[in-house]
Amino acid sequence: MSNPIASPPSIHRLVLTGFVIGGIRYTLEFLAPGQSMYFGLYYVMPVALLAIGLSNAWGSVRWLSLLRAMVLTALIVWGTWNSISYTTAQFLEWNHGRFSALEEDQRALPIAATAVGKIGLGVLQGLLTSIAGAIWLTAIGTLTIWLPGRLRNRHSA
Repeated sequence: MSNPIASPPSIHRLVLTGFVIGGIRYTLEFLAPGQSMYFGLYYVMPVALLAIGLSNAWGSVRWLSLLRAMVLTALIVWGTWNSISYTTAQFLEWNHGRFSALEEDQRALPIAATAVGKIGLGVLQGLLTSIAGAIWLTAIGTLTIWLPGRLRNRHSA
């Protein structure tokens, strides 16, 4: 009797997709700062997850395996690109889009006085957005990959 539950998913293509999206957004921060907010991981990664779900590429994956894949993807993709972006924003003192002030004369994160402080705040923001990215990916992945896989498995039994 075969096991209907798939092995842990490979995230290579998902991470590659995320890296391309992150790179495009980072480039837009320089070329079209006002437009970069409209192209990002939170908007485009759900399309990649939907493609995985529609193609049944991960099959009937266990939810804990999905969770691990989503957390790892978020750490690699969100952590890397947002650490780079927010550290760059610290050094270049960007004040547009996601780096803009919450109130007049205030930024989401203040500009640090030292190079070590700038790097530290940039990496901290990258880690914090990794948490948000993991929650987002897990929620969307549950709806687009795990649930349809479970339903397919239940109907085929």
